[in-house]
This record gives sequence, structure tokens and C-alpha cells, in this order.
Amino acid sequence: MEFISVLWNYILPFLVLFTLLVFVHEMGHYSVARRNGVRVEIFSIGFGPELFGRDDRWGTRWKFCAIPLGGYVKMFGDADAASRPGEAVQRLTPEQRKVSFYHKSVRQRAAIVFAGPAVNYLFAVLILALLFMTAGQRHTPAVVGAVIPGGAAESAGLHTGDTIVQFAGRNIDRFEEVEQVALLHPGQALRIVVRRDNAERAFRLTPEPRTVRDKHGNTEVYGVLGAVRMVAPVVGRVLENSAAAEAGLMNGDRIVAIDGRPVSTFQEVRTVVMAGPEKRLRLRILRDGRSLGLTVVPKVYSYRDGAGVARTVGRIGIGVAPPPMKRHGPLAALWAAVGETWSLTVISATAIGQMFAGKRELRDIGGPLRIAEMSGDMAQIGIYAFVWFMAAISLSLCLINLLPVPMLDGGHLLYYGIEAIRGKPLGEKAQEFGFRIGMALVLGLMVVVTWNDLLRLFGAHGS
Repeated sequence: MEFISVLWNYILPFLVLFTLLVFVHEMGHYSVARRNGVRVEIFSIGFGPELFGRDDRWGTRWKFCAIPLGGYVKMFGDADAASRPGEAVQRLTPEQRKVSFYHKSVRQRAAIVFAGPAVNYLFAVLILALLFMTAGQRHTPAVVGAVIPGGAAESAGLHTGDTIVQFAGRNIDRFEEVEQVALLHPGQALRIVVRRDNAERAFRLTPEPRTVRDKHGNTEVYGVLGAVRMVAPVVGRVLENSAAAEAGLMNGDRIVAIDGRPVSTFQEVRTVVMAGPEKRLRLRILRDGRSLGLTVVPKVYSYRDGAGVARTVGRIGIGVAPPPMKRHGPLAALWAAVGETWSLTVISATAIGQMFAGKRELRDIGGPLRIAEMSGDMAQIGIYAFVWFMAAISLSLCLINLLPVPMLDGGHLLYYGIEAIRGKPLGEKAQEFGFRIGMALVLGLMVVVTWNDLLRLFGAHGS
């Protein structure tokens, strides 16, 4: 039963996600190659022994292979899946040269190679646009709802009610964007601009480094803003056997007053509840347009804070309502998707740059096992999370493939750039040397990410 659970919850979502994204990527190469008159011999999803396939009327073998960790398009004249030229390229007949990839112009070859990553990028935009048209886009106004005492926002001088308009050089429209920026910059001083009393004010804010432990006990460090979004005091969920359930609170109830004192944010409710364990609180709520009075007694909850100090607070067992979703029409959804994809691009590029700069550890890089685990986790959360994750992975495939490493699309583009400048391609020895370096780098990266995945799942944990 456990194997069936893993198969259904993790392996199947991973295969769906990865197969679709690899198909999209390779279809980009295939479509532009065909458009430029290149004969495509093999379109493969996966590597290794063929599981099943078929030949089409143009002579292309479409197949699925046993190792579902990528794919390739083999064009006429290629020696292998890495698209290196075969020895027979120089002995082709005039008719064969017309359909040979290596006898196309530099511009045509570059277009064919670039098409794979480009289609991955466009695919991310399109599925996000579809998501924003149907389910909507998370769209919380960038207004500070509460400032955490002693946190980064308080130290910087932010106040409740401030509207954040710029952070780390990015124009801000949603609170989700603020959290994304803070997440990637723990311990780094960033410029933040807020609108307060109809005037803009600039501050320096340093996101507080926060160590987060995952379900396997591994730790990662992220930046924390020290402020929360403006959340209406609406009950999003009620825990079973909680004080709220015993008092009769229900999903959708809006708390308007506690002990006669009006409240306008969820943080105000939380503050009063935490300060009053086992104290009778009189709530005034709105339910379906009607005003009701309820009495709730917060239960005692004990814990240790980050400094190891024992704390005792009150809890009634309610959660906030999900962030508001904003549905867009087709054009607005496409525009929002372009902006969201660009934001993800900046985040991904920043993370890659931090890796090279030594500001982020190599152990943060995940491989196939990590993607499989996250695919399953996102699928279990729901279709919205899974589609969002698919867009992020599609974008990552685009960026990784554009790295100027031989064996990757970016390496081929680098060679074509050199060829365009020189007026002729690099010599065979130089190209072979580059491919060997590229092979070593790609294999080394695979070893690192696989080792990281194994450590994350079964090995030593971060401190």
C-alpha cells in the first residue's frame, strides 16, 4: 500500500509534469527545425532503451524511453543526442545537405536551438495566463497590516497602514511581491519606499534571516520581512475541538469587535487572543449580514520561542481566509502572466547569481528527486499550486538550458555566436574539447543535485 501511495502521490505527478515540460521544450526545437527544412530523425521523451514509439510519414521516430529525466531531438547529421556533428556530415550529397542541420545558416541553427528554451518560457506565461483567467491571481494590496515587534520592518521604521511602492529597485503592486524579495535577501540591506500620509518615504530594511526546517529535518535560510499583510478579521477555517468551534464560530464569520472594542485586522484579533489565555472574550461578528454575539475562551498554548524562552499564550483555533483572488480577462490575464513570469525570472536569476557569488550554498540546489517530491506536494495541495509549480519549473528549464555550457542549448548558442563573429565555425578539436568540458560540468551538476536530494531525504540535515 505504501508503494501505491508513493506512486500515486509523487511518481505520477512528477511524470506528468516532467513529460509535459520536456515535450514542450523539444517541440520548440522540432517545430523550428521543420520550418527551416531540417529532417528530424528522432523525437524522444526520456533516454535509454525505447519503451514504445512510432514512425511518422516524414521519417521521424517518436518514442518514449525508460529513463524519464529529459529528452532530445536528433536531427539529420547529428552523431548523438547532444547534437554533435557526425563524421558523415562532410560526405553528404547536395540533396542531403538541404535537410541537414549543419548546412543551415548560423541564424537558422541559432533559431532552432533557441526555440526550446523560448517555448518553455512562453509555456510558463500561457499556463499562468490560463490560471489567472480561471482561478484568478493572488492579489493582496501591498499594505502593511501589522509590524512584528523587534522585527526587520520595525527596525527600518515601517508602520501599520504603509503602502509599499518599491522594494530593492522593484516597483511593487502586491504584498506577495514584497515577500518574494525579502525571501531571497536574508541579512541584506535593501531600499524600501512606502507611501504614508500621501507622501513617499524611503527606508533601509534588512530582512531577518530565518531558518526553516522542512519535513525531513533539513534547514534553509530565508529572509523575513517582519511585517504581515493587511488581513481582514474574517475566519478562514475553524480547527476541530478548538475554543472557536466550541463557541460556534464558522468559516466566513467577520469579527468586528472584541469586548466592545472594534477590530479591523486579523492581527488585532490575534493580539487580543494571545494576551488572554482562559479569559472570556465577548465577540461581535457578522454572519450573512446579521450581527451576532458569541463568547469564546482561549485555550492555553505553551511553546519556546527562537531564543528558547518558554512562552504561554492563548489560542482559539481559527485561521485567516485565503489571500484574495483576482480574475482577469484574456488580455489582462496575459499581461499579468508576463509580469509574474518576469518576477519569477528575476527571482531565479538572483538565486543563480547568489550561487556563483557564494551567497547561497550548493546544497540548496535540488534535482529530480526534489522535483518529484515537490510535484507530489503541490498536487496534494491542489491544481492551482501544481500548475504554478509547473510554470516555475518550465521557467527554470529555460534558464538552465540557456547557460553558456557546451552540451546545453546555451553552449550551442555560444558556439554560433563565435562562428558569426569569426565567419567560420570553431575547429573540430576546439568543439570536442568544449563538449568534454560541458559533459563534465553537466555530469558534475547531476552528481551534486542527486547527492543533495539523497541527503535531503535520507542523510545528514542542516544545522
